[in-house]
Amino acid sequence: MLRRADRSTLAQWVTVINVGVIVYASLQPFSGWTPLPPQARFFLWQWPQRVIVNDVLINVIGYLPFGAALALAWPTRWGRRRRWMLSVAAGAALSLAMESAQMWLPTRYASTVDVITNTLGTGLGAALGLLLTVPAGLGRAAQAMRERWVVPGATGELMLALLALWLLAQINPAIPLFAATYHPGQQAALEPAVLVVELAQTASALIGIGLFTDLTMRRRSYGGFALVAVIALAVLMKLLAALALLKPLAWDEWLRPGHALGLAGGAFALMLLFWLPRRVKSVLAGIALLTGVLSTLLLPDFVTAKAPLSIFNWNFGHLLHLNGLTRTIILVWPFIATAVLLWRFGAMAESAPKDRHRAATPKMPS
Repeated sequence: MLRRADRSTLAQWVTVINVGVIVYASLQPFSGWTPLPPQARFFLWQWPQRVIVNDVLINVIGYLPFGAALALAWPTRWGRRRRWMLSVAAGAALSLAMESAQMWLPTRYASTVDVITNTLGTGLGAALGLLLTVPAGLGRAAQAMRERWVVPGATGELMLALLALWLLAQINPAIPLFAATYHPGQQAALEPAVLVVELAQTASALIGIGLFTDLTMRRRSYGGFALVAVIALAVLMKLLAALALLKPLAWDEWLRPGHALGLAGGAFALMLLFWLPRRVKSVLAGIALLTGVLSTLLLPDFVTAKAPLSIFNWNFGHLLHLNGLTRTIILVWPFIATAVLLWRFGAMAESAPKDRHRAATPKMPS
């Protein structure tokens, strides 16, 4: 089985990220809070007039990762039944808190069905997470792969969780691949200023994410494989999301000329930067990630651009939540990832002199 420290550390990071995602998705846009009228009833004491199947599925799926991560985050000395029941209780409490807060948001609708389906999703996710750890051979194989491929320590676990979070944000095809903002419209795609900014932010983001992925792996050979896998998976997710969520005539909106040029330039730069020392790559990755976000400030229209809802073929309410959540992740992610890289880089820099001093100190004969 997985060792307690290794498993719980990663699971705890994933749980924290899931809670943040759920809170944001539930309470967005965090404005317009109004007091309840005196005759208002608590939402639990009334059943909604209709139940929409799509809402039920989204609520269940939305809490599945939270339940799976939470079930694995509890101490392993606790039995599986106890961890499952605690996970379900925590999911129900979180959902109840979010739905209760929605009563003060006129743009949101608190529903008893949402609490039930969210709790169901948590229970299913927790059961799935616990079932995956039942085979002892599978647990040992996962642990061996983790120790062989990924850098050790808490930062290694956090970097894995951050990579998964970044990939999750790629399900929004309204934000071009490796970009940080919505595009201002196809008519402006070939304007020189727009072309340069899109090229800069895509190339910078690709370099930063590529180096971040490489630094998550223990060896350079593993980093090269992981880098290609993450980029290929991001492209595949963006393509599938575009085919599923966008209208047929707009399926390629996520790949504009500036972004295509940025992908080419960023890929070429990655081939050169890939061979640098790890500490140098840590600094360059942070610079590239921040450049990919801050370069959009050169064109104010990029910062204030709204999601082009007209190109979507999906439920409007869920679309707004998806757009807001994924855009926030993409804008905040580079700052968190840079902080993690600098944290690990600083730890490496501090430990290096100590290691050299320890190696240079002669051992006293026993």
